[in-house]
Amino acid sequence: MKKVALISDGWKRLIVYAWVAGIKSYIEQSGEDICLYQFNCHGNWSTDELYNQGEYNIYNLPDLSEYDGVILDCLNIRDDNVLKKTIEHIRAANVPVVSIACDIDGFYYVGIDNNSTIEKLVEHLYNEHGCRSFVYAGGPRENFENLQRVHAYQNALIRYGMSVKDNPVWFGDYDFDTGVRYFKEFIKEQSDKGNKTPVFPDAFVCANDNIATGLCHCAQSMGYTIPDDFRVTGFDNLDKAMYFEPQITTVSLKREQIGAACMTVLSDIWKGKKPSINTFIDSECIFTESCGCPNSGLLDYREYVKNDIIGSIDKLRREEELIKLEVKMAKCTSYEELFATVTRYFMGLECDGFGIVVDRRLYDAAEENVFPTEGYERKQLMTAYLADRGTEYKWVSEAVLKEHLEKNGSGRAYMFTPVHFRERTIGYSVLINGSFLYDNPFFYDIHNTLMRTMENLSHKFRLERMNRQLKETYNRDQLTGLYNRLAYSEMIEPKFEQYCRAGRRCAVIFADADSFKEINDTFGHECGDAILKKIAGVLLAECPGDGYVYRFGGDEFVSFFPCDTYEDGENFRNRAVNRLADENISISMGLAITEPSEHRNFEYYLQEADKNMYYIKKNKKRL
Repeated sequence: MKKVALISDGWKRLIVYAWVAGIKSYIEQSGEDICLYQFNCHGNWSTDELYNQGEYNIYNLPDLSEYDGVILDCLNIRDDNVLKKTIEHIRAANVPVVSIACDIDGFYYVGIDNNSTIEKLVEHLYNEHGCRSFVYAGGPRENFENLQRVHAYQNALIRYGMSVKDNPVWFGDYDFDTGVRYFKEFIKEQSDKGNKTPVFPDAFVCANDNIATGLCHCAQSMGYTIPDDFRVTGFDNLDKAMYFEPQITTVSLKREQIGAACMTVLSDIWKGKKPSINTFIDSECIFTESCGCPNSGLLDYREYVKNDIIGSIDKLRREEELIKLEVKMAKCTSYEELFATVTRYFMGLECDGFGIVVDRRLYDAAEENVFPTEGYERKQLMTAYLADRGTEYKWVSEAVLKEHLEKNGSGRAYMFTPVHFRERTIGYSVLINGSFLYDNPFFYDIHNTLMRTMENLSHKFRLERMNRQLKETYNRDQLTGLYNRLAYSEMIEPKFEQYCRAGRRCAVIFADADSFKEINDTFGHECGDAILKKIAGVLLAECPGDGYVYRFGGDEFVSFFPCDTYEDGENFRNRAVNRLADENISISMGLAITEPSEHRNFEYYLQEADKNMYYIKKNKKRL
């Protein structure tokens, strides 16, 4: 079986599933034994750079040298340092690499021929509609595909004898709001120049359909008409372009073909063939109303409205289910319950399975600074939960997960997503054959809710641990380290009642150092403190594991443990007295054995042991 790694970054909250769909389609049609491992994140979505760092760390998870090929989708990676490190990481694997729509030295290229396509749009506007002034309403400045279109646009201007300076390029994002912003800023600029009536370019060439529809919508809301006041073109042939009024001139391409073409390149390499360094998928310019051409006629409005209604209902249903899921997750009181809840949700969608791998230190309520910020500490990782078509694992090693995925990987697609608290890596999740992503790409929303809930539980457990530590400190005697008298009501009495209900006898031993005041007065308090520590150490060492020893006050100590006979208590007393005698320390120890059938409280037996201790001490003085 061949293993292919797909390195990708989502666009905002969305997962670009078209590549996976194309890859899976190729695998099904070719019959080749291939498994896809996708390592996906949303590293540009947050304005918190530390959060983005935690997202991008997923690229450090795979050992790419173990794969037979790598497909890189870096169009949405805007952090130059991340992109550089990712490319270096891939190159070090020394396996064939195909880059989607981004020309990288040494990698094969698969994408659309942006140069010829943009030039065709400009040529059409120039020759068919007489356009002589333009604006390129572009996408991100650092996006390779957008820059290709910018260069093609400027080359077309030069070819037709137009000035690049007088026909500007704008940079922004790829969304609808960017188009709205572009038009508002243009109108404001015209007003600042003193133009009561805006001087529009003949055409706005937009980097994609989102920008084109946003620009048109804003213009129409201000009373302008397209194409009468100016012409507009888009790119990608999205539904919003085809069904917009006016229908948007655009470029049609099947994005799934890109994924399939990537696999064709890799397959040719595996077979010993030498594919072309560049592979371009087919595209077609669709000239229609927004540039002044007739409606394309490629429409079925009734079908579109029907699908839109069904889509709205499905979206509402998904949102309601997500709200219910968030409520269920918020009620979870353990990681196990949380992981089971999320897994059951995913298993109700179109997928084969879902699993969570976490750093075992999460269960120890460890401080966040112990978790790595780069890479994964594999020895700390455990598969906390995995469900896959009837197979279920809980709390097994990561190696078990890896073995399971490889054994069942033929024809499947695994998507690995980072689990992190800001920059601190906690683990990752794996979604198996998540075909629901094609129509419901909002995996991020669910996954991010999972991470937030995990982080809330982590804070809760850490606070509980800190409170336990504070309580433990509060209940400890600073000199001897034994429990102090304050722990008496919280620990000893409840334990005594538990043993009584179970019908178990217990030994209660009250100990008091002999002549302790004289020792302090003669040899000083440091000597006295040393003796108290010795007594505490011996009592603790001799006490059974299910018993307690605490400093009652001054030079007084109480030992408490379950026992079967009076002799068990006597043996403890004798061992302790003899060991301390060897250290030249004299101590008196009174013993009382509880009797559950008498229904007496612990205080009664404590007083009995105290009386017995004074009786022993009194007899010592007589001797």
